[in-house]
Amino acid sequence: MHKKYTLLQRIKSDTPVFFKRAQLFGLGLASLGTSLTQVAGIPAKLCTILISIGSTIALVSQFAVKQSEPLNIPIDEKTK
Repeated sequence: MHKKYTLLQRIKSDTPVFFKRAQLFGLGLASLGTSLTQVAGIPAKLCTILISIGSTIALVSQFAVKQSEPLNIPIDEKTK
């Protein structure tokens, strides 16, 4: 049986390493898009897309929860 987390518990819980890296990547994309808004000649639509994708990646990866207890799968005599 899986533990049901509330939204606040998911935000406060520990995040797996892969998703921490995904957060950094998303924040990097968002900051790149933000800094490119000041450069003349770069379309605003490109900057908006970078900011949107980066912030979405960072937000979604925050909700991943590290598994703290092993899954208990019942083993039948037939499956041995």
